Amino acid sequence: MMVPIWFFGVVEDRFDPLQLGRCRVRCVGFHTDNKQILPTQDLPWAYPISPITSASISGKGDTPTGPVEGTWVVGFFRDGDDCQEPVMLGTVGGMPSDKADPRKGFNDPRGVYPTTPGEQDTNKLARGQAKGTVVEKKKASLDSSAIPGGMGFGAKQEPPTPFAAKYPFNKVHESEAGHIIEVDNTPGAERLHNYHKSGTFDEVHPDGTKVEKIVGKHYTIVAGEDNVHIKGACNVSLDSGCNVFVRGSTNFKCIGSVKYQVIGGCFEVSSLTTIKLTSGASSLILNPGACIIRAPVVLIN
Repeated sequence: MMVPIWFFGVVEDRFDPLQLGRCRVRCVGFHTDNKQILPTQDLPWAYPISPITSASISGKGDTPTGPVEGTWVVGFFRDGDDCQEPVMLGTVGGMPSDKADPRKGFNDPRGVYPTTPGEQDTNKLARGQAKGTVVEKKKASLDSSAIPGGMGFGAKQEPPTPFAAKYPFNKVHESEAGHIIEVDNTPGAERLHNYHKSGTFDEVHPDGTKVEKIVGKHYTIVAGEDNVHIKGACNVSLDSGCNVFVRGSTNFKCIGSVKYQVIGGCFEVSSLTTIKLTSGASSLILNPGACIIRAPVVLIN
């Protein structure tokens, strides 16, 4: 029976030509750090092992990519003493003391990772640190004039992130590009946060408040029926024009009063057929001023 041989090593190449998630790994005690003797391209390809929750067949489950150059991994040689068929079981973080030296083995050949020598590999957000993270970026770009006051509107603005994470409660995934997913379980500060490197994000606050910010364009396509029920007030502020097109009939019902106020423009209602104005009061009042009627109008009291 072949006995697996365990190893610790460093990923030096992740661009697998077969696209299987394999990485070239330089293993401590098995490979020299002298790249003249053993260049990166001569290292064996190490296969990744996915968790039991991932199918790893026919494109199902999670993709097997993950480690970047410079990542420490642990695994075993499945061919025993021959030590030519490494398998990666997992990655190992730490607190790197120096920048990568691309001239030597056991380093990122590109010299990119580690990005912050002398600091833990654990994500800053997971450690409860806001400085130098998206928390600062979000606070610096708060929209303070989202919905101005006046016309019955209460002044509204984008609420700041309630980030108050404490180690070890915040589960963070950050991609190379800077996309971030947080599942924060910090007692009293629980949040869900999805952040795109562009600044677009959605975040659920501890009290259930959800903030969604889109820095680009937004498209919503509903193939079926769409229903919205808002128990509180609804405030909408548009800095540019608004166009609404309805192919069928449109019904608007309001239990309270309806007020339209046009400032610096014209209020125009046009119809290809009859315009019907109905009032339950004894009179229908049109205030003095310019009034243009372009179709037959029936006033019914």
